[in-house]
Amino acid sequence: MKIIDMRVRAPFAAYKGCNLFNNDYITPDGHGGARNYKMPPSVRQFSMELLIQEADEANVEKMVVPVRKNLGGNNEDLAALIHQYPERIVGLAGIDVDYMTMKPVIEEIEKFVVNGPCTGIILEPGQDKTPWMVNDVRIFPVYDYCQEKNIPIFMTYGGIMVPGGLRYYMPVPLDDVLGAFPRLKIGLAHGGWPFVNEMCQMAVNRGNLYLAPDFYMIESPGQEDYVRGANCLLKDRLMFASAYPLMPLKESSEYYINSGIKEEILPNIMYKNAAAFLGL
Repeated sequence: MKIIDMRVRAPFAAYKGCNLFNNDYITPDGHGGARNYKMPPSVRQFSMELLIQEADEANVEKMVVPVRKNLGGNNEDLAALIHQYPERIVGLAGIDVDYMTMKPVIEEIEKFVVNGPCTGIILEPGQDKTPWMVNDVRIFPVYDYCQEKNIPIFMTYGGIMVPGGLRYYMPVPLDDVLGAFPRLKIGLAHGGWPFVNEMCQMAVNRGNLYLAPDFYMIESPGQEDYVRGANCLLKDRLMFASAYPLMPLKESSEYYINSGIKEEILPNIMYKNAAAFLGL
């Protein structure tokens, strides 16, 4: 089965020195990450070559790689990675809206997506240096531009706690945006967890919302609801993501495949929905 992994923080320059790859968090027998799985060699050795091998072993055809501006990453490094692995890497340009000045933000999107090698952008409202609400009207020019240019927006939305708390992951502000920009495709890393039922309802009600629960689909409260959604109303809207390096590619994909999702729907979840979201 062909697989697109929607969230891979790959071992390249943008993540060099990042705590995601800190081996101090890996036990002497090699376990660690989000669910204490055995960490693959690519994590321990910070190696793209090994990651490509691991992707081959897991049948992961394409890895969607975001840049995290809040961790010091830059989009020039991502462009170089795409140039090195054009058939394997799909890039999401990291966009920082900290200063609420949208002109340079839109210029960066134009440079790296419209006129560059990236396919979409990544926004992290709860993770930026100054967290912001997604329905802040000062961000609307970015949404409008991406809708006009058919640029998908992936957001880190849910899961990890932020200084301001859960308000930055609440469902209603996101629903405001989905309603205001109905042709703008928005995907959620962490799948909006813990608001699983609310996010599933929004994905049913708003045809422009996609959910990528990553490791919140694995040994987590609410995973059964994601599976039920995948088997019925969300068969065209749920996407596989590993959240590497916090989870290995192979074990993550195997967990999804064996999670109870119907066999005839698995190709959607593991590949087709991501391809539709990304416009591949």
